Amino acid sequence: MKQNSGMTRIQLLILVTLTVIIGVLSYPPWSEYRKVSQADADVETIAIALKKHFRHTQRYPTQLEQLVTDSGVKGWRGSYLESIPQTPWGGSYVLRQNTYKVGIAANHPRVPPKYRLGGIAEISRVYHADAQFGEKYWW
Repeated sequence: MKQNSGMTRIQLLILVTLTVIIGVLSYPPWSEYRKVSQADADVETIAIALKKHFRHTQRYPTQLEQLVTDSGVKGWRGSYLESIPQTPWGGSYVLRQNTYKVGIAANHPRVPPKYRLGGIAEISRVYHADAQFGEKYWW
């Protein structure tokens, strides 16, 4: 009798099909995780730049653009950011001056509501000088 130790074409087809199905099912959670991680890193970077701006000028900027270009404030020491990052979903981050937070706008159309400011898992940082460096706010 002849022994066959290899895979048949049907077995190979089943293996490839299962691999494709697993890949397709795991892509959406991985994609969201990647976007959340990027947004989290972005708001951390912006919060650090806001704190540096405050240390040099003794006031917080009213707009994120003031971290990139000189607005004529005494003590400004050059760009605190090379450019203002866009959210991974497209759009801009916002400053909420009454709570000293930087995050994703509450009315951002493409970001899942839970990650927006005021959401149950908002992606934001407190940038007030008395707060701990890069303190996270997750509601």
